[in-house]
Amino acid sequence: MSRCLPPPDFAIVGAPKCGTTALYTYLSAHPAIAMSTGKEPCYWSTDVPRSWRFTDRAKYDALWAGAAPDALRGEASTTYFESLVAIPRLLDARPDARLIAMIRNPLEMAVSRHADLVFVAQEEVTDLEAAWRLQEVRRRGHRVPAGCTDPDVLQYRQILMIGDQLERFVRVVPPAQRLVIVHDDFRRDTRAQYLRTLQFLGVEDDGRTDFTPVHTRRDISSLGAFRNGLKRQLGPFYAPLRRAARAVGANRWRSVRRYAERPAQRKRIRPAFEEELIAEFLPQIEKVERLLQRDLPSWKRPRSDVA
Repeated sequence: MSRCLPPPDFAIVGAPKCGTTALYTYLSAHPAIAMSTGKEPCYWSTDVPRSWRFTDRAKYDALWAGAAPDALRGEASTTYFESLVAIPRLLDARPDARLIAMIRNPLEMAVSRHADLVFVAQEEVTDLEAAWRLQEVRRRGHRVPAGCTDPDVLQYRQILMIGDQLERFVRVVPPAQRLVIVHDDFRRDTRAQYLRTLQFLGVEDDGRTDFTPVHTRRDISSLGAFRNGLKRQLGPFYAPLRRAARAVGANRWRSVRRYAERPAQRKRIRPAFEEELIAEFLPQIEKVERLLQRDLPSWKRPRSDVA
């Protein structure tokens, strides 16, 4: 890959809640790799509304301003897997770019995605089943939380179409330029999947053995729910008051954060709803099995530890 060409040399394209942040973090420390300064620039996914998306090409390129001349430049944006245009646009600009897709049991994705949105105050309904039932209402602009900056993120179903998304990925990206990582494998033996990624990118093993989890399950019953209520009550005064509180009592704020970000207790969703979701996801799971030519039986049965 030549530095005469614009970035990125490679990209982690999604899906969300599948280990992309962990892989981005691990690759960021590799001496031969320069990851973008900040995850999720979402530059190429112009059809997926996101308030933080980079739209200026010069600012996007500047994400690698400090990269070493011979470093591989990579980024990670989970909207690319969902987008209909992101990967074709990226490949038009960089026909030789290598793309990494990470996929996961959609039931696990649903639970994790919902908990994450509650924690960051984008979702106010703390019960997944209730939030799931609101998707069509919210699509019409109703019952959207006041603090939600991107109502589209509350459409849980659309990010879980992993079979359709993987099919599109395989159709558009040449075999030599694509890598698919299944979250089960990444969780079971992270170093093996890390080495597989380095081999795919054509860089040497840096000897990394520390694969400390980057994201633990977040407790939606503590800071997230509390912050949601506070934001609704304080409205535009919430952000400046929080900044002031953090400035005055930084140590105390960090203590609260550590408490709230402790690994959450695993919560079992209602069995009948779990069965409903599995039935809905089954066609997508079967499509993934066909595309990867492997069986994924654990994705098609109820689980007591989904989190």
